[in-house]
Amino acid sequence: MPPHSCASGRHPAGNRSDDIRVLVVDDNPWVRASLTELLSDEDDLTVVGECADGSQVVDAASRLRPDVVLMDLSMPVMNGLAATRALTAVQPGPRIVVLTGEGPAAGPQVAAAGAHALVSKSGRSEELLGCLRTLVAGCGCCPHCL
Repeated sequence: MPPHSCASGRHPAGNRSDDIRVLVVDDNPWVRASLTELLSDEDDLTVVGECADGSQVVDAASRLRPDVVLMDLSMPVMNGLAATRALTAVQPGPRIVVLTGEGPAAGPQVAAAGAHALVSKSGRSEELLGCLRTLVAGCGCCPHCL
């Protein structure tokens, strides 16, 4: 399997050749299942776990060691902003991609919470996959990166 590279093609591939480990966090079981199916269809992506709300993220990330956390912005119990702040406070390693139906206006709040990207739930799957790979390659050049 080739090393992961920047989705824009402007930055060379890193030394990384193992699967990208992803934790999916969304309160909607249908959305979680859809994201898991999308990601599982990709040769270089592995879904290591799912969380139904933000309050489960810190424990799950500690156990599962994801490279990327796909985090819903709006969830009951603990929303994506609070969960992102909690996770980055104890485990700064995973890249956090916040998914939202609210649009780009949430960008400043999401960035302030410590997330690395903001992607619309209404966007194309290629946008999400490209953003995820770009972040793991260590580049912030996709249009969704914060």
